[in-house]
Amino acid sequence: MTKSVPVVLMILISSCVSYHVTDEGGYRVDNPKVFKYNRPKYNGLDKGAIDTTAIYFLDSTNRKHPEGWKKRDQFCRFFSGGQVVFISSEGMPDAKLINNAEKGTPGYYFIEGDRIRIDLFQDLNGGQTGKYFGKVQGNGDIMFYEQRPETYYGSFRGLERDGQKSFWKRIRVDHITPYKPNW
Repeated sequence: MTKSVPVVLMILISSCVSYHVTDEGGYRVDNPKVFKYNRPKYNGLDKGAIDTTAIYFLDSTNRKHPEGWKKRDQFCRFFSGGQVVFISSEGMPDAKLINNAEKGTPGYYFIEGDRIRIDLFQDLNGGQTGKYFGKVQGNGDIMFYEQRPETYYGSFRGLERDGQKSFWKRIRVDHITPYKPNW
């Protein structure tokens, strides 16, 4: 028993994603290659269904929250290189927050037809990556499934059947500043 404890600890420590927190409170992984969708196989896929001159603001969700829970607004911003960042805000974000390269939680995305798949950093279990799936709607908005795709063996079918959804409204932003993400 005592010999197995160090082995288990070594496995747990080695499975964590090394990351740091920026001065602005954003999460950044130390090695962006931990993201599965940051590989040549995914880099060349079409990302044209996503508007990189807009933000996607969390508009509504179809799940109930406990009494007294304060809703926190959230938005995401996509980049043409396959990166995405999710940022919490209070109310509609201003230009300073939208253009702040040090804020938010990073990830990588790719699109197949109307389906969007995101490999997103999560501050869980010492740091890990996880999947976030959704669909690009006909009007350009995005609907995300709030359950972990891993629960459904990475299947869209299971999420489509049983998944709780959140709806993210595309909002064109005139004062969006292009920058190269640092992850």
